[in-house]
Amino acid sequence: MSHGSHHDIDTLRFQPDDDSTPLRRVVCLTVLSHPQPEMVGARAFLHQLEVGRVVALSRLSPEFTAADGTWKQPLGDPYASRQPTLLAWRDGVVLTPPIGESRVLVAGQPMAMPRRVETNALETGVVLELSARTALLLHLRAPVQEVAACGLVGGSEALDAVRQQILRAAPFAVPVLVTGETGVGKELVARGLHDASPRRDGPWIAVNVAEIKAETAASVLFGHVRGAFAGAIQDHDGLFARADGGTLFLDEIGDMAPDVQAMLLRVLETGEVQRVGERAVRKVDVRVVAATDQELDERGNVRTPLLYRLAGYHVRVPPLRQRLEDLGMLLSHFRAEEMAAAGRPRTHGWMSARLVGELATHKWPGNARELRNLVRTLVIQADGDERLGRGFALDAWLGNVQEVAPARTPSDQTLAQLSDDAVASALARNHWSMAATARELGIARSTLYLLIDRSTTLRTASDVTTTELRAAWDRAGGDVDAMAQLLRVSPRGLRLALRTMGLGGTGTASDEHEPIGPLP
Repeated sequence: MSHGSHHDIDTLRFQPDDDSTPLRRVVCLTVLSHPQPEMVGARAFLHQLEVGRVVALSRLSPEFTAADGTWKQPLGDPYASRQPTLLAWRDGVVLTPPIGESRVLVAGQPMAMPRRVETNALETGVVLELSARTALLLHLRAPVQEVAACGLVGGSEALDAVRQQILRAAPFAVPVLVTGETGVGKELVARGLHDASPRRDGPWIAVNVAEIKAETAASVLFGHVRGAFAGAIQDHDGLFARADGGTLFLDEIGDMAPDVQAMLLRVLETGEVQRVGERAVRKVDVRVVAATDQELDERGNVRTPLLYRLAGYHVRVPPLRQRLEDLGMLLSHFRAEEMAAAGRPRTHGWMSARLVGELATHKWPGNARELRNLVRTLVIQADGDERLGRGFALDAWLGNVQEVAPARTPSDQTLAQLSDDAVASALARNHWSMAATARELGIARSTLYLLIDRSTTLRTASDVTTTELRAAWDRAGGDVDAMAQLLRVSPRGLRLALRTMGLGGTGTASDEHEPIGPLP
């Protein structure tokens, strides 16, 4: 939000013109799993197939280029066969197994005879397992163009398109709406916009607006002066004043209370804030980035004028199942972080190719956040073993995760049947995750927040006092996830509440949340 600027454009479909010709897509091999972590994400474009030549795939060929383009080398896995699997183009890729006994698996099945991978299968990608530790994704991809990482992990076309949108929108003062399923990394995209913008040295403030109650919204958003109301013992700057000259990230806008929407619309239109209990009006210069995992349209929960204000530029983050090329790099990234958190050497904890092949077939309703949690489970399950493989915890995980079902709008009778105990039990079963609990109960998250707000025993992270935070910090040793369990609030909401209050912890972060500093 910047006033008097020709860049302040309000249109839901504002996109920079791009008349460039789409890049031609080529058959590509991307490393998903390898005994040498630095090989993960490396690619080999098989241009030879386009001119009718055969490609030999083995430990010795072809050469793979690092994800960052700094080196080229063959796979070199000593457990992969020297005898090549041959790849040829015949209206799809035909794979011919090595002479003799083949150890190559295609989509989890041993390859005893030539097999064709159709073009439509190449769009999503097919996993090839060359050994116990090396898995490749055979897929179609446009030639790589250099794009800044923007704080995002992965090298897929889809993710590079998001990076390009970040870099296009970053110089403008126009508000940005980031949409995508839960767990895809919407806050990382928002932070990437901030870091790539001229405001990078200004403040970055993140808040879960679904947890802002109507009765305290004016104080939270705009601030208050001492004595403005009972409990206002000192002056307080609201979120917009704190974000002046920087970026304000509004998460979960689809679950905003109507009164909060009206307040946001006013400040977005005028660029002015007024603290509760004060007559003076203050101009603020804030770039607003909003995010939601809901489909927003004129029939949705967000008022149309506010939606158009927030969506000056729209960035849609694709789900993990549509960018399997990123799976290996995300697995490697999360594995390294979890191994470091467990105090184990970074070089340990290799992941079997069979396991990676199975993970590639999972639907990932929780996207990268779910993947991180699974890797954490694998590290704990391994209990110091070098190999991260299948086990009871993984079997239970992959067997019990269901497709995400759209939440239904409950009737008043249904709401009356959801007692505090029923809601509390569902929250506990889902580790206090608001999204997962709402899915289990079959209600919208906004309804879950309403039930908590009405409850005398339940609360959100914004209700936790500083004294309770410090006590939970001491008991949990700074682990935010453990603190959330002790306080019986959402870990996601707790991280955002800590940031809003200027506090924090070193607990394990989700894919959308980076670690935050210690409690003072």
